[in-house]
Amino acid sequence: MPLETILERSLSILGYPTATHGLADRYLDGTALDVAPSARIAAGCLLRGRVDVGPHARLSRGCVLGGDVTVGRRTNLEPNCSLVGDVELGNYCAIARQTCFQQTGHRTSKPSQQIRLYEEVLDAELPPSGDEPITVGNDVWTGLRSTVLAGVTIGDGAVVGAGSVVTDDVEPYAIVAGVPADRIGWRFPRDVRAELLDLEWWEWDEATIRERRAFFERDLEQAADVVDAVGIGDRR
Repeated sequence: MPLETILERSLSILGYPTATHGLADRYLDGTALDVAPSARIAAGCLLRGRVDVGPHARLSRGCVLGGDVTVGRRTNLEPNCSLVGDVELGNYCAIARQTCFQQTGHRTSKPSQQIRLYEEVLDAELPPSGDEPITVGNDVWTGLRSTVLAGVTIGDGAVVGAGSVVTDDVEPYAIVAGVPADRIGWRFPRDVRAELLDLEWWEWDEATIRERRAFFERDLEQAADVVDAVGIGDRR
């Protein structure tokens, strides 16, 4: 068994402890890991390529991150999620089991679509399709077995229903569902959405979040609820 394969499997079993990141960078071709010490990576995950995992992020068992991937602060990936290609997740996202972010795909313009045929029979490359990245904002929730495809931007605070296939951009705080996904509602009225986007609470440090506990415990029905909970002169 090649040394690279042994190392990759060993790191996966160990959960990529901080002390091993240098080994991955040195011996795994094309891999560069930037994982915050406070991030939690469960055993059985697989990280390949340029992977950046933010503070207190959590990757549950069986997650696969391959390509140019960023996972924001305190974002949770439940078991068996996959992020493939150029994918960026913001802060405080809730990614349900078996969610797939698939930025790359098979080219359909050639006689064959199978990459193995080109690599093993023709000794050639068949570059994957997917030129545009996937960008996911902050505080986004994706439901069980949802799929997000190349070029999609999901706005802050959005919700993606279970089993959805997202092929187009999702507006901030929109609720989408279906195949292909379509907007079925909003989390908040327009004025509340505007206040929250201006507030950008996901950029606050954790001390500030704790100080403003009342804001997070409140149901938001109108813009005044945001202003009252945070304070007009204390927005940042």
